[in-house]
Amino acid sequence: MILNIKYSIIKSIYYVNSKGGKIIGYIKEKEIIKNKIKLSKAPIKLDKYDMYYIKFQMRTGSTKIVKAFCEKGTFPDFYSEEFKKIQQDYGKNITYDFFVKRLIGQNGLMYKEGRDNYIYLGGELLKNGYIANRHMVQPNGKTGQQNFDDNLFSLKLQVKSKENVSQNNNSIDDKGKTYVISDIHGMYGSYIDIMKKMTKNDHLIILGDVIDRGTGGIQIIQDIMKRKQNRQYNPEITFLLGNHEMQFLETVNIMIRHGLHREDIVNLINWRSARSQMGYYSLHSDEHSKREYQRWSNEFSKYNVKYQELISQKGLNGWELDVMGIWLNTNKGKTTIFDYLKGGRVNGVQEQNAIYKFLCDSYVVLPQNIKGKDYLFVHAMPPKDLQMISNMEQTRKGYKFSELTREQYAFMLQERNNSTYEQAKKLGFITICGHTPEYGTILKNENKGFIRIDAGCGHKQDKSKLALYCVDDGRVEYYDEKETTLEPWEL
Repeated sequence: MILNIKYSIIKSIYYVNSKGGKIIGYIKEKEIIKNKIKLSKAPIKLDKYDMYYIKFQMRTGSTKIVKAFCEKGTFPDFYSEEFKKIQQDYGKNITYDFFVKRLIGQNGLMYKEGRDNYIYLGGELLKNGYIANRHMVQPNGKTGQQNFDDNLFSLKLQVKSKENVSQNNNSIDDKGKTYVISDIHGMYGSYIDIMKKMTKNDHLIILGDVIDRGTGGIQIIQDIMKRKQNRQYNPEITFLLGNHEMQFLETVNIMIRHGLHREDIVNLINWRSARSQMGYYSLHSDEHSKREYQRWSNEFSKYNVKYQELISQKGLNGWELDVMGIWLNTNKGKTTIFDYLKGGRVNGVQEQNAIYKFLCDSYVVLPQNIKGKDYLFVHAMPPKDLQMISNMEQTRKGYKFSELTREQYAFMLQERNNSTYEQAKKLGFITICGHTPEYGTILKNENKGFIRIDAGCGHKQDKSKLALYCVDDGRVEYYDEKETTLEPWEL
């Protein structure tokens, strides 16, 4: 959550000399980046307190982070109905007044108590005329401030331990680097070339669309799943869905729902191909086109009989037929589905279920803090629902496919209108995504809030490449399209 601070309110932030507790200097208003104070509730659980991070962004490029503590459960979640009611009663500036104004300046707690971190803000929110009474006597006869100070040493150990666990859970390994790739599109050889570069300390984020167009999509998914199970020698891998995986899941769901088989899929592909060819040759009047039109018209009539049976006997509606047809034909998903079904690369129902579950449990959008900067990782676009972005800013948790409605995940996986980069940026996030190919390069515009890394892999154009983007230093490496690998690669 970014606090919209009136610039004139912020007077100074004082630094404390750790030896004597004396003030050795302060940061003036002009040294703070306007409207860049950020507040978030820490995603860790403590025994007695709720912890908040207050981040001050300085014009020098440095960041000052203060840890502030309230009695557990006394300050409501920022977007709850309870908090909205408090804002109505006490004004919209209550968040600033409570978390920031009480800390800074000559009247602030940091100056008065000689602290630059671990600040106790109180409890008993809005009771007895106080916003939060720091000096209310607690059951043991001591004030909240006294109890906080008595437990400060053990609290610091507890916070440090839990922050380390939280960082590990977020897959950020300080010993390695964080890399991102997107839109591999079945180019298994290109994918393996990148995996050879990774170390076990690196973190690789894959932004979906690993399947279709090329022939190695299912093979890539199988490889990712094996590596995630064998972390001893492999990088940490975070996999997010793309629109092609979305279409795969929707097609499999339709097949299960209506009892479709491989033969039904073959007929649907042939029916749409014949219809497309008829449409093409109908636009031309030369003799060759007339003959081809007639040939495809005959083919279409043959396939149309079984196509109509899909509607009448198996109950498919127009939307379901379009979902499958667009993926299988237009987006070249037929290799993927045939590899997945009986007789393909996947060996039996157990492996089919494992792949299906892996994709359903994968993220659609994920926030990460890397080298002090906040990023949103998503295949195409941040969510259009501002509340979802705000929730991610507060909780530091993303959204999985299984947690979202179709409207929510479809927007993030296939939208192209650049509509939500800037609203994510206003909440502090730079979006790293793929989806829209640039052919041979990436498109980076942090002023508008995005880094797009789809360099056209799988489209088989002259400039098509697979881009490997390093989030830590902004470097990009480009890999040629390779559908297969000629050498065995051991995990």
